[in-house]
Amino acid sequence: MARPILRLATRFTRRTRMTAWAIAFACMVLVGALALADGLANGVGSVADRIGSGPVAYIRGRELLASEIDANVLSGIPGDFLALRAHPGVLEINATSIPVMVVAVVTYHAGNGTDPYPSGARDVSLDAGLREEIEEQIEAPLADAVALDLFGLRLTNLPVVPPPPTRSPLFPDDWAWVRADLLAAMDPVHGGAVQAIVTDLPLDASTVQRLGLTRLDTLGAVGFLRAGVAEIQVPLRLLALLIGLVIALLVYAAMSLEVHARSREIAALRSIGASPTTIAAVYEAQAVLLTLAGAILGAALGILLSHAVVAFAPLFGLPNLVILSLPIDAIGLTLAVALLAAVFAGLVPSRRAAALVRTKEALPT
Repeated sequence: MARPILRLATRFTRRTRMTAWAIAFACMVLVGALALADGLANGVGSVADRIGSGPVAYIRGRELLASEIDANVLSGIPGDFLALRAHPGVLEINATSIPVMVVAVVTYHAGNGTDPYPSGARDVSLDAGLREEIEEQIEAPLADAVALDLFGLRLTNLPVVPPPPTRSPLFPDDWAWVRADLLAAMDPVHGGAVQAIVTDLPLDASTVQRLGLTRLDTLGAVGFLRAGVAEIQVPLRLLALLIGLVIALLVYAAMSLEVHARSREIAALRSIGASPTTIAAVYEAQAVLLTLAGAILGAALGILLSHAVVAFAPLFGLPNLVILSLPIDAIGLTLAVALLAAVFAGLVPSRRAAALVRTKEALPT
């Protein structure tokens, strides 16, 4: 009797095969979406880790340009750091006025500050990105001298020197660099104050509290993107419930039709000694098997789909921040949801098959 029962439980008809393919499609969507969301989270986290391992900037208040740190307290800060002065100004070169960020950087080591670049008291160093921007606008070689409007004052005939030889990775390449003494001479109050302290290692908490500093959130955009990815992952988990409901309906419909179509086979099994409980177990097992087959196929297709999306995204000009790995959690969630849905959806048809056996037993021979 075991062989006919096993054959009945494992035999897939055209109807059950179509159901398995439908389940595979649903599971493919779920696994693919979860894999892409997890891969995006991994990519954003990798970018954040690389940026977060770099220099740290401290300001007073909430905005860099509004920050003013007393330069007299800098010598008391332990360790090595950079003191950044930054002010918006207007640069006039080749008869063209261009808004720029004018900065001065003083390097501190063991409490002693040095202003390494530019070397001349009135020199203006145009960084590489700023030079390209100016050359595109004026369509001519840069002049040897510029005028600078800053703090309501105008300085003329300032010599232009090459870009700074080194630059912190936090600093962009479109700044105009001057000496700190020049800013302090133009405005002792605002030009003498420091806007930010940049250090490779975080300052100790006592120093930060004593000076009233705030760590500048250089990862704001990345943090915003990371929060957005986390918000995406929540509805995807809810999508798993919807997929489970769809699978349950598919299994219920398929197994109900199978029970109706196989009433004669059920009677034949009963005639060779199969009990109603055995008949119910056969159809419950078939529901689980066809769902498991569809879920495994769908998980494999979902992995292929996610890799295909990542591979073809650059062809459409989309940035690729996705770092894919084997989506163990997504596969586990999909299989669990699918099997749980199959177990509950198969209960009613299997009980109906058992009831059909009892009905045939009650019929007079």
